[in-house]
Amino acid sequence: MRFIKYKTRLRTIWEAVSTSYWFIPVLMMIGMSAVCLFCLFMVQRSKLPEFVINLIPLVEEEGARQLLSTLATAIITATSIAFSMTIVVLTMATAQFGPRLLRTFMLDKATQSVLGILVSSFLFCIIALHHLAAIRENAEALSIISTVTFFIGVVNLFALIFFIHHVSNAIQAEEVIHKSFVDFKMDLPTLLPKLDIRDEEEPVPERILPNAQFQISYFSEGSGYVQTINYEEFLNSKIKGICGFEILVRSGDYVMPGEKIVVIHSHYALTEKDLTCLNGLILLGHRRTPVQDPEFAVSQLVEIALRALSPGINDPFTAISCLDKLTSACILMSRRPFPFDTILNTEHQTWLKRRTFSLRGVIDMSFDQIRQSGKNHVAIGLHILHCLKKLTHHLSDEHKSIINNQANATYELLVTTNPSVTDREKIDHLMVNFDIKNTVFAHRN
Repeated sequence: MRFIKYKTRLRTIWEAVSTSYWFIPVLMMIGMSAVCLFCLFMVQRSKLPEFVINLIPLVEEEGARQLLSTLATAIITATSIAFSMTIVVLTMATAQFGPRLLRTFMLDKATQSVLGILVSSFLFCIIALHHLAAIRENAEALSIISTVTFFIGVVNLFALIFFIHHVSNAIQAEEVIHKSFVDFKMDLPTLLPKLDIRDEEEPVPERILPNAQFQISYFSEGSGYVQTINYEEFLNSKIKGICGFEILVRSGDYVMPGEKIVVIHSHYALTEKDLTCLNGLILLGHRRTPVQDPEFAVSQLVEIALRALSPGINDPFTAISCLDKLTSACILMSRRPFPFDTILNTEHQTWLKRRTFSLRGVIDMSFDQIRQSGKNHVAIGLHILHCLKKLTHHLSDEHKSIINNQANATYELLVTTNPSVTDREKIDHLMVNFDIKNTVFAHRN
């Protein structure tokens, strides 16, 4: 139970660690240090197979020292270049795609690995140089450490070439959009898992929830974005007299100091000491994370599109690419179940009422701001209608009203642009797929 209590907190910590530039390099530095010490003191040339011995030339101490010193100098120079290129890329990404897209770049395992190879190789050379005097009489160890150093130099050379190629691709708009969409698909099974209602958990309508005599409000001590909420711990609470919990926030919400975030329904008057076990079940942070927020990845793609439609950039083609990915994201999310609003634990008779995400909210977030920012681009409005048409083929009938509302809102903005006759025909042709609430353009001769 203790592990379950801290599971969501661990997921948030792992999110921060995985998007850092220090975690993989540190692991590689530890591994390279072990390799260096193994080559210095454990491996004997005489014990290696004969075909390996033939590949390891005998090297004196001066030759090994010169090789290690040359490689260490070259690697630290290459490392400074790689870090400089990385900072330049992050700066360009912030200016062109938005600061929230930095997570996508920092999550890139290729960049983390190349930086790890460079710094760990430098550490290998430093450790080897430090111990070189201690093995000056051991010709076998000198030969092995020199051969390993040679191969490390070759690996670093290829890593640097790969890094330059990778960085040049990473700053392209299509690559950024694709990477954001791939990250979304990888997180989707965790964000919207398949229904796993246990025997003691049952979704129930809100109207049948039992009433409680006491209602205790739980206020936030600090401020920040809601990163994770441990719903499982709330639902399995064993506090005596608890009837249910009403959680007023969800992941991605910003909480003000002293804001009411939970209402506790109880049969008895509870003290602050009784509720101590609830501390830490709602984790706040200084930024949003995708751990429990399905709208996070969608907002990233929306931000790229909004930046592209800004007057300073004015790139509708990038916005159209984002619309295609957003449509695919809506289709993928429509195939997965969204969390229930109200759940009852039949074992403890404890209910949980919460604010959850919905497909309507995802669709509105995907198209609303892009439609508003692209109102001066007829091509954006036409492509939104085209994407909505695609959604009608994949979404069930219960979601048609959402799509129709989006289509009519797009139509209203297109009317204000006074489009040409050809564009009017395209708009009317696309609007046939929806329930039209507005007057259709009258064709002119």
